[in-house]
Parts: sequence; C-alpha cells; structure tokens
Amino acid sequence: PLIIILVYLLNLAANTEGLIVLIVFIILSFTDYLDGAIARKLNLVSDFGKIFDPISDKVLISTSLLYVLSYEKSLLIPAMLIITREFIVSGNREYMLSTNGKNITVIFLSKLKTTFQFLSITLFLANDLVQSYTNIKIFDLAYICIWITTVLTIYTGFQYSYFTFISSKKRK
Repeated sequence: PLIIILVYLLNLAANTEGLIVLIVFIILSFTDYLDGAIARKLNLVSDFGKIFDPISDKVLISTSLLYVLSYEKSLLIPAMLIITREFIVSGNREYMLSTNGKNITVIFLSKLKTTFQFLSITLFLANDLVQSYTNIKIFDLAYICIWITTVLTIYTGFQYSYFTFISSKKRK
C-alpha cells in the first residue's frame, strides 16, 4: 500500500499514475502467486507464510480496491462487501489460532476468489489505458468480474465463519 499511496500523493497525470499502479499491482499479484507456488513445490510452507500470506493478500486487495474506488464510485458496494469479508475471515483465523492452536485451511473457492479479485482489479486499473490505445472498453467485463468476486467472497466468508462456529461448538 505504501507504493500506491506514494504514487497517489505524487500528483502525477492520471494516465501515468494509473499505469504505475497497474504495473505495481500486477507485479505484486504475480509475486504472490509465485511465492505460494514455490513454497508448495519445494515444501517450504511455514506457519509464518500460512498466517501472513493471506494478510498480505488482504492488504493488497483492500488498498487496490480503495484506489479504484477513488475514481470509480460504482464499486462502493462490492468494495465494502469484499473488504468487510476480509476482516471477518481474518478474525475467524485469529480466533481459531487462539482457541484451537491451528489455522483455517484455505479452500479451493477462496483461491478462485483471490484469482477473480486480482483479475477484476487488474481490469479496472487497465481500463483507461486499454481504452486510450485500442478504443476497447473493458469496464463492463471488469464490473462483471467484481460482482463474481463479490459473490465468491461472501460465499467463502460464510463457509469460513460456519467452520469457525462449528469448531467452537465442538470444543464445548
């Protein structure tokens, strides 16, 4: 988020600012994927990674959504739902760690949700750039993707919350 904040505060031309944020977002998204793939392939999965990788994803997604929201107000509802879910799931993870001593396992739909989050934010960030060079507007595709993301986000948030609830009931 510091890079996005710095770019925003530099008061650059909108196209330049958008391009820099897009490039940074793509690099950070790709390195997040690469980090996970390498950790799994080389069996370097750690407790630290299990806890902080989802947190870093949430910070990147939330910051980027807020940036896009700064110029695209129609994203207010999906952005609020997505960011709220991220806090709730973090709370569930924290609760499970403190009560059970174990983290919540990431489910496949959450990985799909994260992929859609990265895709939709990339499309929103790229929209003006693509439109200025090709006259193709990808906003509608980005908007569809953000709503698919929102549905996956809410569904997986309920799954994690239900799992946490059931686990807490079993302990009693």
